[in-house]
Amino acid sequence: MSRFDDIQQALDAVSPVPADLPKLYLLGDTGAGKTTIIRKLLGTEDSKFPTTRQIRTTVAFTEYIIHNSDTYDVAVVLKPLTEVEEYINEILKEAISRFQKDRDQDKIIKNLRQTSDQRFRLYFLLSPEFSEQIKNRIIDLSPLVDQKVAEYQHEFPEDEPGLFVDFALTDLGDSYTSICSAIIEEVQRKAKLVCNGDGLESSWKVHTYSDDEKVRFIAKCKELLSSEVNSISPLIDYARIRGNLAAPWLSAGTEVVIVDSEGNSHDTKEAGQFPSRHYDYFYRADAILLIEKSKEAFISGGGKGALKSIFERGYGEKLLVLFTKLDEVEPYDTEDPTNDDRVEEVRDGLTNVLSSLKKEGQDIDLSENGIFYLGGLKKEGMDSDAISQINAVLARARELSTFKQSFVRPEYDFEMLSAFLMESTKKFNELYKGMLDNQHWQTIKAFNLRMKMMGIEEGFRMFMPITDFENTITVKDQGISPDPGPRQIPTSAALRW
Repeated sequence: MSRFDDIQQALDAVSPVPADLPKLYLLGDTGAGKTTIIRKLLGTEDSKFPTTRQIRTTVAFTEYIIHNSDTYDVAVVLKPLTEVEEYINEILKEAISRFQKDRDQDKIIKNLRQTSDQRFRLYFLLSPEFSEQIKNRIIDLSPLVDQKVAEYQHEFPEDEPGLFVDFALTDLGDSYTSICSAIIEEVQRKAKLVCNGDGLESSWKVHTYSDDEKVRFIAKCKELLSSEVNSISPLIDYARIRGNLAAPWLSAGTEVVIVDSEGNSHDTKEAGQFPSRHYDYFYRADAILLIEKSKEAFISGGGKGALKSIFERGYGEKLLVLFTKLDEVEPYDTEDPTNDDRVEEVRDGLTNVLSSLKKEGQDIDLSENGIFYLGGLKKEGMDSDAISQINAVLARARELSTFKQSFVRPEYDFEMLSAFLMESTKKFNELYKGMLDNQHWQTIKAFNLRMKMMGIEEGFRMFMPITDFENTITVKDQGISPDPGPRQIPTSAALRW
């Protein structure tokens, strides 16, 4: 069973999704406006929940179940303790390594903030006073690290000193691990404080909270899920929030499940390939809402990759596209543009993207009733045009949820399949050998840890095994190798049938 299925079963046991609600999956680049739209849908702008920033904010996938209920409840899946320990160990070792290199005491706390891929933000969980204590312990540890590094240098004089810091920390035993243990104990203390005694365990643990008062309930959700200091959101793997959360401007009787995903391209290295972590949601959702900024639609590459991935996998009929921040569009040939002028400008950009994808072999036909435009996100409340567009999106999701789905059984030529898979595996191994050969050993180590902790469906930086393997079995020999985009895949490792 996949990680996704395990989490869904755990949540369903304590917080089942009401039957027959349409499921809408939100997809979009960081900063496209997904979380702002959810604020408006929930009527929680005043309480500033969920958090919105110009950095990656949504890390844990979050379901918002808007339905008629007398109470509000939230169920969160706490990460396994072993996974959190690995994150903390990674951050601490990196901070010590940097200090050993630059000897800048003022940078230690900054280097303790988060993992390099921003998946785990430790600074949310540590007070300034506690971080200062850890900083001082790192400074005190430095002479011992120097001594161990010098021993390795004497034995291996041809290697760089920085290579030996990791080995030195392992050799130091309790002198190092006691610092790591102190951080873990502080994180556990914070988790138990917020979760009414529930702490991290060896496997996933589901924590629940319910309330009949919305303001108090949202305050608790912020403690659990906000992207800000004093939230335990780094410890949350998945969240499900239920209740009568509909904003008053939504159409009467609106009930829907909205799943907020993390941004497509928080890391530019991800933009070249669409992450496989979204695939289960494509399958489970009734509608997929791709959100793009009107003024910069598809520029980052994440949206274009999403379009291609959705249609390649046969989910094109589920796709809806919402262009946000329409009011920021400035058509070059109009001094006083109307909304119609702005829409025309955006549509021209969309046409260019679809033409580009067609040249790459992906013919995409977007339904006219599946394209929407939204402005005024920065303003408080919702104007009439915005209300109309959002309600139209939800109505379309409801229509799509009523369609009957059928399974099309694939037919395989088993005589050819074995040889084809062997060749695909060979090409995949060549690709990853080329990628790994060009990476620092610490990056490779971090990648291995991600695979161990989170499973192959996740990935790390430029490494996305499922997506990459799919390319090896779907790219045909047309004399064109797959475009590696910004992922910097070596030419020698390019796939070509």
